[in-house]
Amino acid sequence: MRLKYKVPFRLHTDLKYILRWTEGFSQYDQQMYKSGQETFIQNNCSYINCYMTTDKSLLGDPRNFDAILFDVENNWDEHPTLRRSEQNFIFMASESASNFPVCHPYFDSFYNWTWSYKLDSNILKTFLYIFDKNGRPVGPKIAMKWIDPMKPTSNDVKLRLNGKNKAVAWFVSNCRTKSRREYLANNLTRELKKHDMKIDIYGWCGKLTCPKDRMDECLNMLEENYYFFLVFENSLSEDYVTEKLMHALQHFTVPIVYGGANYSRFLPSGSYINAGEMDAETIVAKIIEAIKNPDIYQNYFRWHNHYVYKRSSKVPEVCTLCEMLNKPDQSTVVKDFRKWWNPNYQQLCEKDFNRNAYQFIGQ
Repeated sequence: MRLKYKVPFRLHTDLKYILRWTEGFSQYDQQMYKSGQETFIQNNCSYINCYMTTDKSLLGDPRNFDAILFDVENNWDEHPTLRRSEQNFIFMASESASNFPVCHPYFDSFYNWTWSYKLDSNILKTFLYIFDKNGRPVGPKIAMKWIDPMKPTSNDVKLRLNGKNKAVAWFVSNCRTKSRREYLANNLTRELKKHDMKIDIYGWCGKLTCPKDRMDECLNMLEENYYFFLVFENSLSEDYVTEKLMHALQHFTVPIVYGGANYSRFLPSGSYINAGEMDAETIVAKIIEAIKNPDIYQNYFRWHNHYVYKRSSKVPEVCTLCEMLNKPDQSTVVKDFRKWWNPNYQQLCEKDFNRNAYQFIGQ
């Protein structure tokens, strides 16, 4: 319910006050979004007149905040029932829509802005950025336009590909997933075995280890030894592409992807194998073809002539937030929020989640 509400008292009226009503579980997020203005000052944002806090009583009444953030991972907390018409309620999510659907109609027209990995979010929380060779950001985005044709793979890159002697690696610790990626991996394992090849599985789901505190060593091993790397997401959601893709892209290994994303928004054609579009036998045939024919394998890396992939930083996100709060005409309402967040929300909600206005419970 929206009410016209006169703010009786404000601390430092030039500041934009942001309340984190709920927080995600990510330790990185908790370190990044520090209390006060520190987050915006340290990151050299264009606008630094924003003040972030988790203290709901800081201004006496939650309606006194300019914006309130709600993280989907903690969406079961009771939400404020009163708000000012000028106040922005912001949905935040780095976890997938399939794992965290929003079920109750209460949330349609509840949020003003979205801050998530979905490419049409008001604030983008992506795991990677794509730059051209001049350092200009070009993606990812919904209407991605890739250079075509691309130049042949350079000799420098070809040298980085020499010495590989193992077929496929997979770093994984979540062994039972909604995407059922483990079944696809098992099918690939059976097909590879017919050709005396295998998937080397590192983590809790396999027999090999790759500790997080030695990840640099593991990634160097990936680059030196492996032709292909499995990038299988744990859930199938639009635009949900995690940092695992960067393991392959930054370490001269071809990604075999599986997820709910339209991968043409993230990767140029010919740079990857999409396991969601073919059966295990066809995937293995492509693996064998590339391993036996260096020219074919090298062609997967033509994109290096034109693009640079970088891991995401939270800096643009928080700076965009403060900038938007300084531009009053930015306010909107997400009317069909549940459908925007997950087009299949009805099916998911009926199966796994209750319909309480403030809670969801995984079964």
